[in-house]
Amino acid sequence: MRISTAAMVLFGTLGLVSAQISPTQHATACDESTLPASVRDLLKAKFSDWRPKQVSDMDADDQQVWLTAVHGKECPGIVVGRFESADELSYAVLLVPKSNPSGGHKVVVISKSAPKSTYTWKLLDHAEGQTYSGLVISKAAPGKYSDLENNKSIQLKLDGIQVEWMEKGAVLYFWSEGRYRKIVVSD
Repeated sequence: MRISTAAMVLFGTLGLVSAQISPTQHATACDESTLPASVRDLLKAKFSDWRPKQVSDMDADDQQVWLTAVHGKECPGIVVGRFESADELSYAVLLVPKSNPSGGHKVVVISKSAPKSTYTWKLLDHAEGQTYSGLVISKAAPGKYSDLENNKSIQLKLDGIQVEWMEKGAVLYFWSEGRYRKIVVSD
Protein backbone atom coordinates (compact mmCIF):
# COMPACT_ATOMS: atom_id res chain seq x y z
CA MET A 1 0.00 0.00 0.00
CA ARG A 2 2.85 2.40 0.77
CA ILE A 3 4.42 1.88 -2.65
CA SER A 4 1.22 2.62 -4.56
CA THR A 5 0.54 5.74 -2.45
CA ALA A 6 4.10 6.98 -3.02
CA ALA A 7 3.80 6.23 -6.73
CA MET A 8 0.54 8.16 -6.93
CA VAL A 9 2.10 11.17 -5.19
CA LEU A 10 5.14 11.02 -7.50
CA PHE A 11 3.09 10.77 -10.71
CA GLY A 12 0.67 13.44 -9.50
CA THR A 13 3.57 15.78 -8.77
CA LEU A 14 5.13 15.11 -12.17
CA GLY A 15 1.78 15.87 -13.79
CA LEU A 16 1.60 19.21 -12.01
CA VAL A 17 5.13 20.14 -13.01
CA SER A 18 4.51 19.50 -16.69
CA ALA A 19 1.19 21.38 -16.56
CA GLN A 20 2.64 24.53 -15.04
CA ILE A 21 2.64 27.54 -17.29
CA SER A 22 5.35 30.16 -17.14
CA PRO A 23 4.32 33.82 -16.78
CA THR A 24 6.67 34.67 -19.63
CA GLN A 25 4.64 32.44 -21.98
CA HIS A 26 1.82 34.98 -21.71
CA ALA A 27 3.94 38.13 -22.04
CA THR A 28 2.68 38.74 -25.59
CA ALA A 29 -0.92 39.00 -24.32
CA CYS A 30 0.21 41.97 -22.19
CA ASP A 31 2.26 43.60 -24.94
CA GLU A 32 0.97 47.13 -25.52
CA SER A 33 1.58 46.68 -29.26
CA THR A 34 -1.62 44.57 -29.30
CA LEU A 35 -3.51 47.85 -28.71
CA PRO A 36 -4.27 50.25 -31.58
CA ALA A 37 -1.61 52.96 -32.04
CA SER A 38 -4.01 55.75 -31.05
CA VAL A 39 -4.84 53.92 -27.78
CA ARG A 40 -1.11 53.47 -27.05
CA ASP A 41 -0.52 57.16 -27.80
CA LEU A 42 -3.30 58.19 -25.41
CA LEU A 43 -1.87 55.95 -22.65
CA LYS A 44 1.61 57.44 -23.18
CA ALA A 45 0.29 60.99 -23.09
CA LYS A 46 -2.03 60.66 -20.08
CA PHE A 47 -0.31 57.92 -18.05
CA SER A 48 3.38 58.15 -18.94
CA ASP A 49 4.55 56.70 -15.59
CA TRP A 50 2.12 53.75 -15.77
CA ARG A 51 1.88 50.51 -17.77
CA PRO A 52 -0.54 47.58 -18.08
CA LYS A 53 -0.27 44.99 -15.30
CA GLN A 54 1.49 41.76 -16.28
CA VAL A 55 1.48 38.27 -14.83
CA SER A 56 5.05 38.83 -13.60
CA ASP A 57 3.77 41.66 -11.35
CA MET A 58 1.83 39.13 -9.27
CA ASP A 59 3.25 37.08 -6.41
CA ALA A 60 3.88 33.38 -7.10
CA ASP A 61 0.60 32.13 -5.59
CA ASP A 62 -1.48 34.66 -7.52
CA GLN A 63 0.41 33.86 -10.73
CA GLN A 64 -0.40 30.17 -10.34
CA VAL A 65 -4.08 30.87 -9.68
CA TRP A 66 -4.30 33.20 -12.70
CA LEU A 67 -2.41 30.90 -15.07
CA THR A 68 -4.47 27.82 -14.20
CA ALA A 69 -7.82 29.68 -14.24
CA VAL A 70 -10.17 30.20 -17.18
CA HIS A 71 -8.43 33.47 -18.03
CA GLY A 72 -4.89 32.01 -17.82
CA LYS A 73 -3.99 32.79 -21.44
CA GLU A 74 -5.14 36.39 -21.12
CA CYS A 75 -3.37 39.44 -19.78
CA PRO A 76 -4.44 40.45 -16.25
CA GLY A 77 -4.07 44.11 -17.26
CA ILE A 78 -5.67 44.46 -20.73
CA VAL A 79 -9.21 43.54 -21.80
CA VAL A 80 -10.82 44.23 -25.16
CA GLY A 81 -14.59 44.20 -25.51
CA ARG A 82 -17.75 45.90 -26.61
CA PHE A 83 -18.18 47.71 -23.31
CA GLU A 84 -20.03 50.85 -24.46
CA SER A 85 -21.37 50.02 -27.93
CA ALA A 86 -22.12 46.90 -29.93
CA ASP A 87 -20.46 48.58 -32.92
CA GLU A 88 -17.12 49.66 -31.42
CA LEU A 89 -14.38 47.96 -29.46
CA SER A 90 -13.22 49.54 -26.19
CA TYR A 91 -10.08 48.80 -24.20
CA ALA A 92 -10.01 48.37 -20.42
CA VAL A 93 -6.55 48.63 -18.91
CA LEU A 94 -5.38 47.94 -15.36
CA LEU A 95 -2.40 50.28 -15.02
CA VAL A 96 0.39 49.95 -12.45
CA PRO A 97 3.31 52.31 -11.84
CA LYS A 98 6.32 51.48 -14.02
CA SER A 99 8.72 52.05 -11.13
CA ASN A 100 6.75 50.03 -8.54
CA PRO A 101 4.04 47.67 -9.87
CA SER A 102 2.58 47.17 -6.38
CA GLY A 103 2.51 50.92 -5.64
CA GLY A 104 -1.05 51.66 -6.74
CA HIS A 105 -3.36 51.06 -9.67
CA LYS A 106 -5.76 52.71 -12.10
CA VAL A 107 -8.49 50.99 -14.10
CA VAL A 108 -9.27 53.00 -17.23
CA VAL A 109 -11.49 52.36 -20.23
CA ILE A 110 -10.51 53.82 -23.58
CA SER A 111 -13.22 54.15 -26.19
CA LYS A 112 -14.16 56.27 -29.18
CA SER A 113 -16.23 59.34 -28.46
CA ALA A 114 -19.17 59.88 -30.78
CA PRO A 115 -18.74 63.39 -32.18
CA LYS A 116 -15.11 63.18 -33.35
CA SER A 117 -14.46 59.42 -33.36
CA THR A 118 -11.34 60.03 -31.28
CA TYR A 119 -10.37 57.93 -28.29
CA THR A 120 -11.16 59.22 -24.81
CA TRP A 121 -10.59 57.64 -21.42
CA LYS A 122 -12.68 57.11 -18.30
CA LEU A 123 -11.33 56.24 -14.85
CA LEU A 124 -13.27 53.39 -13.21
CA ASP A 125 -11.13 52.74 -10.13
CA HIS A 126 -7.83 53.80 -8.60
CA ALA A 127 -5.71 53.42 -5.49
CA GLU A 128 -2.50 55.02 -4.31
CA GLY A 129 0.17 53.26 -2.26
CA GLN A 130 0.61 49.53 -1.71
CA THR A 131 -1.94 47.42 -3.59
CA TYR A 132 -2.82 43.72 -3.66
CA SER A 133 -0.74 41.69 -6.11
CA GLY A 134 -3.77 39.61 -7.12
CA LEU A 135 -5.74 42.50 -8.61
CA VAL A 136 -6.72 41.60 -12.20
CA ILE A 137 -9.28 42.56 -14.83
CA SER A 138 -11.23 40.35 -17.21
CA LYS A 139 -14.15 40.57 -19.60
CA ALA A 140 -17.63 39.54 -18.47
CA ALA A 141 -19.81 38.25 -21.29
CA PRO A 142 -23.32 39.57 -21.83
CA GLY A 143 -25.79 37.81 -19.54
CA LYS A 144 -27.44 37.99 -16.15
CA TYR A 145 -25.42 38.89 -13.05
CA SER A 146 -26.47 39.26 -9.41
CA ASP A 147 -24.92 41.24 -6.62
CA LEU A 148 -23.32 39.59 -3.60
CA GLU A 149 -26.55 39.31 -1.58
CA ASN A 150 -28.72 38.45 -4.62
CA ASN A 151 -30.73 41.62 -3.93
CA LYS A 152 -30.07 43.14 -7.33
CA SER A 153 -29.57 41.57 -10.71
CA ILE A 154 -28.66 43.07 -14.05
CA GLN A 155 -28.91 41.84 -17.61
CA LEU A 156 -25.86 42.86 -19.64
CA LYS A 157 -26.45 43.34 -23.35
CA LEU A 158 -22.83 44.40 -23.85
CA ASP A 159 -19.59 43.10 -22.34
CA GLY A 160 -18.74 44.11 -18.79
CA ILE A 161 -15.42 44.63 -17.02
CA GLN A 162 -14.70 42.52 -13.96
CA VAL A 163 -12.16 43.94 -11.52
CA GLU A 164 -11.17 41.10 -9.23
CA TRP A 165 -9.07 40.85 -6.11
CA MET A 166 -8.30 37.16 -6.68
CA GLU A 167 -9.71 34.90 -3.99
CA LYS A 168 -11.02 38.00 -2.16
CA GLY A 169 -13.80 39.66 -4.17
CA ALA A 170 -14.90 41.20 -7.45
CA VAL A 171 -16.74 44.21 -8.85
CA LEU A 172 -18.48 44.22 -12.22
CA TYR A 173 -18.48 47.49 -14.17
CA PHE A 174 -21.07 47.85 -16.91
CA TRP A 175 -22.30 50.58 -19.27
CA SER A 176 -25.83 51.79 -18.61
CA GLU A 177 -27.62 55.03 -19.45
CA GLY A 178 -24.48 56.75 -20.73
CA ARG A 179 -22.09 55.93 -17.89
CA TYR A 180 -20.37 53.09 -16.06
CA ARG A 181 -22.13 51.58 -13.08
CA LYS A 182 -20.96 48.79 -10.81
CA ILE A 183 -22.16 45.95 -8.63
CA VAL A 184 -20.21 43.80 -6.19
CA VAL A 185 -20.49 40.27 -7.55
CA SER A 186 -18.35 38.35 -5.06
CA ASP A 187 -16.65 38.80 -1.71
